[in-house]
Amino acid sequence: MKIGFRTIKTAVGAGLAVWIATLCDLEFSNSAAIITILCIENTKAKSIRASLHRFLACTLSLIFSSLLFEWLGYHTWVLSLFILCFIPFLLRFKLQSGFVTSIVIVLHVLTFKDINRVIFINEFLLILIGVGVAIALNSYMPNLESKITHQKEEIENLFSKILYEYALFLQKGDQGWNGKELLDAEFLLKHAKLTAIQLNENTMMKNKRGYFVYFDMREKQFDILKRMLPIVSSLLDDVPQRHLFASFLMELSKNVKSQNTAHIYIKKLLEERENMKELPLPTTRREFETRASVFHLMNEIDYYLKTKVSFYQKYNQLVEDINK
Repeated sequence: MKIGFRTIKTAVGAGLAVWIATLCDLEFSNSAAIITILCIENTKAKSIRASLHRFLACTLSLIFSSLLFEWLGYHTWVLSLFILCFIPFLLRFKLQSGFVTSIVIVLHVLTFKDINRVIFINEFLLILIGVGVAIALNSYMPNLESKITHQKEEIENLFSKILYEYALFLQKGDQGWNGKELLDAEFLLKHAKLTAIQLNENTMMKNKRGYFVYFDMREKQFDILKRMLPIVSSLLDDVPQRHLFASFLMELSKNVKSQNTAHIYIKKLLEERENMKELPLPTTRREFETRASVFHLMNEIDYYLKTKVSFYQKYNQLVEDINK
């Protein structure tokens, strides 16, 4: 059984909130735990938003319900009327996440069957303690940068292996590769993007947004690699262009890095195209189709490399915007 960091914070926060509320000698002190539990989220940004929404919703519900109960009486049908009116109000101002905690406060008022300064302060302090404990606990989040660095390295290794297998097939034919790296890369890219989003919401710093842009770039490159697979596997004829392109892919597979080296290989790819133009023309239809497929693969790799160039342009623009 695995216990997550959020679970630990929820358990500690619930107990801490009740303890503080009990020390303050508040009525319904256990309710502070409910507010804390509902405010704890898996990222700092989400927790702050949730806490703010619940604080506003609870405070407004305390004021509105008190006025309604004092005016119409402390009856259950008045509670239903309050809910009927309060939900659209919360939806209008996008505070619906605070509905459950609001009802907890309203039920306290209904149980007291009275509202005065002491009761009002009691409920307000419950809200403050519940929200405050949640924000305090969520102010610390585990550092995800080391995890992201590891994910980047794994993805680059998988891309390198995929390109190597493509090159090997073009050089020697089918070598029994099962394509596992394609499945692993797809799975890892999805999780890496989620980790990048989580890091952004934990740090709330603009200079961390480059991670998501990086994984988005790799995802686009991965789509290109997937498109190449059926074309590579269909190349059965032995033509010179096939071996020239295989050598290019083999070299590229050894240099899948985070650094911006794509422009070097774009230039080399252009040189390979020029070299292929010097080769004799095809003599059969099948040879012509094979050459056409190789050129198609070269176009895909060209797009693969330019996708990375585009990423660095976006990244540099992002850095400039941050430094303004």
